[in-house]
Amino acid sequence: MTTSARFLFVVVALTGLAGCGAQGGKTIYTQGANAAPVMGSAPQAGVYQLYTSMSPNPTTTVRLKEGDPLGFRRTDDGRMEGIAGDQVTDLPKGTAQAYWKLKKE
Repeated sequence: MTTSARFLFVVVALTGLAGCGAQGGKTIYTQGANAAPVMGSAPQAGVYQLYTSMSPNPTTTVRLKEGDPLGFRRTDDGRMEGIAGDQVTDLPKGTAQAYWKLKKE
């Protein structure tokens, strides 16, 4: 393996660590920028946090009951939104990845 290939491997590995694994809690739904929207429901009652790949801090935090709507949807103009219960959070344009996590309590 060449030096540049090793460097690229390390950069890609470190970038992956900054994604959904960097925050505490259990990842429930992950949404890619170009993927079909992922929509479901909260698997259990608890505190859910919405993260984007660009931030170590949650974009929003919401307490849900088991079965409440949870996931992502695309608007008519192509933007992505995070959905949690009756709360809607616009994701910034250019968000590469977003995910809902169940916070450990």
